[in-house]
Amino acid sequence: MKSGLTLLTFFVHILYLTGQETPTPPEGMVYVPAGEFIMGSTYGDPDERPRQIASTKAYFIDKYEVSNSEFAKFDPTFKFPPEKKNNAAVVTWSKADAYAKWAGKRLPTEKEWEKAARGIDGRVFPWGDTYDNTYVVWDQKETRGTSIAKPASPYGCYDMAGSVWEWTSDWYKPYPGNEVPMEQYGETYKVMRGGSNFNNHSFIRTSQRYYVLPEKIHVYPVGIRCVKDID
Repeated sequence: MKSGLTLLTFFVHILYLTGQETPTPPEGMVYVPAGEFIMGSTYGDPDERPRQIASTKAYFIDKYEVSNSEFAKFDPTFKFPPEKKNNAAVVTWSKADAYAKWAGKRLPTEKEWEKAARGIDGRVFPWGDTYDNTYVVWDQKETRGTSIAKPASPYGCYDMAGSVWEWTSDWYKPYPGNEVPMEQYGETYKVMRGGSNFNNHSFIRTSQRYYVLPEKIHVYPVGIRCVKDID
């Protein structure tokens, strides 16, 4: 259930945006305005707590995950089947970070990723609070953005639920105020977001966090969605 604070925040946000000039995003990116949003969850895994009001600066974020053909422009040694040129590239964290820097961008923080996925109203999935299987690219045989309903996040990003997991820049650490111990917390694992084709719908919630060794992704298909600071 959404609180009065959520609705108030939403309307204040809309009024603020009405009077602001929206910068034109670079090609292939969308604009996310500065401001507060609801982050975390009261019903998800322990590491998603506490649910909180977080904030970000304004930024641009890729509309789609980086494709195989796009990554190959950075790394000519990167190989993939020709028919999968528009599928999401699966790479280690260091390669994702290097690509982002090469492209004049960077990997998103957890805050930036979650805000781009859910907007400011605390929704469970990028499209709303009700799960719909037709909204998700489940099989890596499918190209980016080819779910039946083609749902976008509130800011216009595709495939932030399903397709491949997506790297963030953050180490896997507890949120401030979270007192539930986890032996994995620290600077060993990086956080990935968004779920993938072998996960059930609980893994593609906008607040879901998962951790993985940055250079040993093994069975985890993890891809890239970059952000760009606004000067």
